[in-house]
Amino acid sequence: MRVLALFDHAGVRRGQNALPVTERVPGPYRVDLLMDEGIDLLPIAPARGRLHRKVRDVVEHRSGVRADLALRGAGRAARADAVLCMLEDKAVLPAALRRRRIPPYTTAPLVVVSCWWAEELVHGSAQQRARIARTVAQVDRILVFSRNQVEAFRLIGAADKVVPIPFGVDEAWYTPGEPRRSRLQVAAMGIDRGRDFDTLLAAARLTPEIRYDVFTQPGRILSAPANVTLHPPTAMAEHRENLRAADLVIVPTHDLAYPTGQSVLLEAMACGRCTAVTRTAAMSEYIDDGRTNLALPLHDGPGVAAVVRRAVSDPSLRAGIGVAARAEVEGRFSFRRTWHEAAAVLRTMRREPRG
Repeated sequence: MRVLALFDHAGVRRGQNALPVTERVPGPYRVDLLMDEGIDLLPIAPARGRLHRKVRDVVEHRSGVRADLALRGAGRAARADAVLCMLEDKAVLPAALRRRRIPPYTTAPLVVVSCWWAEELVHGSAQQRARIARTVAQVDRILVFSRNQVEAFRLIGAADKVVPIPFGVDEAWYTPGEPRRSRLQVAAMGIDRGRDFDTLLAAARLTPEIRYDVFTQPGRILSAPANVTLHPPTAMAEHRENLRAADLVIVPTHDLAYPTGQSVLLEAMACGRCTAVTRTAAMSEYIDDGRTNLALPLHDGPGVAAVVRRAVSDPSLRAGIGVAARAEVEGRFSFRRTWHEAAAVLRTMRREPRG
C-alpha cells in the first residue's frame, strides 16, 4: 500500500524500510515504523534551499495555510492509495482542494493525525469550530490519541470518522539504566501549554524538605520557592539522563480535551521510573494508579504534595511502579504499537473516486 506522508521531518526517505531501525532517520512520533507494517511510505523532503524556504514562509504566513508539502506532494498523491497528514495543519489545503473537486486530492482517502482539533472544538470560538468542520468534512479518518476526543468531534457530526489509537514512545531509546548525572529527587519537564506549573509550585511550597528540578523554557516560571531549581530544556540525550536520575518524574497538567504530558510520562515509564501525572479524561487510559504510575488530583496543590510525599518516602513503591511501568510501555505504549494500529486503519481505506 502506498501512502503519501505529509509531515515536517528531518529527512525520512523512501526505502528506509530496508535499513535496520537504528540506522533510519526517524519521523515525527516514529512514523517511519509504518514501513515495517507493509506500508510504502512516500514522504516529501523538507524545503532545503534558502529561496525555497523564504518563498514557502512568505506564502504560508500570508495565506495562513501550510501549502508547501501538499503542493509538492501532488504528483505522489495522484498515485497514492491514501494520504496521511501529520498534523492538522497539513490537511487544510488537501481538504480545500477536495472540496472544490480539484485533483489530485479528490481520490486518495485523507487520514489525519489530530492532536489539537478536539480542544478547539470544545473550547474554541464558533469561527474555529466552523473552520475545523469545513476541513473535517473532507477527511476520511481522524486518528487521535485518547478515546474522550470522540465526543468532541460529535459536536460537528464527525464522531464516526474518529479512531483512537494509543500514543507511544521509542522504547528502544528510552530504557532503564544508570544515570550519568547526580540524583534528582523530583523532576518535571515540559514546555507545552498544558503544563500546570502553578499547582506544582504550590505543592513544592508545602513540601520544603523535598527538592524539585523543573526543566522548561526560561520565563515560563517567574518565581519559585527555594527548593525548586529551574533549568532550560535539554537535548534528547541529556533529557533521558535526567529521567533516569529522578526518583519521581511528575507531570502536572491542566484538563485539556487532548492528552497533554503523555510524552514525558511514557518516556519516564520506559526508563523504569516512578511517575505521577494529573488524572484527566484525556489521560485516563494512560494511568493505572498505584501500579504503573500515580494519579495526581487536578489543580490541587495539597493533594499533589501528598502524592509526592508518599512516593518520595517509599522506595519500594517507586521500584515496583518503575518495573510495572516499563512492562506497560513494552506491551501497550510503544510507537511500534501506535503505528501497527494506524496501519490497520490505513488498510481499511480504499482509493475510490469521490462523488
